[in-house]
Amino acid sequence: MTSGTDSAFSVRALGAGDAAAFLALRREALTACPASFGAAAGDDFLQTEEDVSQLFGRRNGDVVFGAFTDRLVGIAGLYREPKQKTRHKVHVWTMYVVPASRGCGAGRALMTAVIAHARMIEGVTGIHLSVSEQAGPARTLYGSLGFAIWGTEPDGLVFQGTSVSLHHMLLQLS
Repeated sequence: MTSGTDSAFSVRALGAGDAAAFLALRREALTACPASFGAAAGDDFLQTEEDVSQLFGRRNGDVVFGAFTDRLVGIAGLYREPKQKTRHKVHVWTMYVVPASRGCGAGRALMTAVIAHARMIEGVTGIHLSVSEQAGPARTLYGSLGFAIWGTEPDGLVFQGTSVSLHHMLLQLS
């Protein structure tokens, strides 16, 4: 799958062979944009390539997409709620594009792949995500794709003495 706005990159689901590149980009994201992620590099649930390979081996509709040029330049992950009463929900749990590739359609292509994938999962009615108040361009992108803010969490993240609100967004699929 390629973006309609920039054919210099492609988007595909990541697999075990992408574990090292994913882990490096995930660490970059957590370090470069601490106000955008609930995890920090030191306490992320993904610490090793083995952790990532296990993540990529999960089923249940879970997936991580990558945007590529000559290397991995963006990631977007989706997971499905495992419990019977909440299986109708999926969540975007990570989204990051390297600064040099922002504004060229990589983020839109990643989110378009996430949305298309979620639509194929039987019983899923909505995609949820949280976005930092400091991530205006990301919030604008999500809004342009049909996500709507349903609530704002004051002090959703606190790091280095700074409090950041999180906007919770939903895209209804049905």
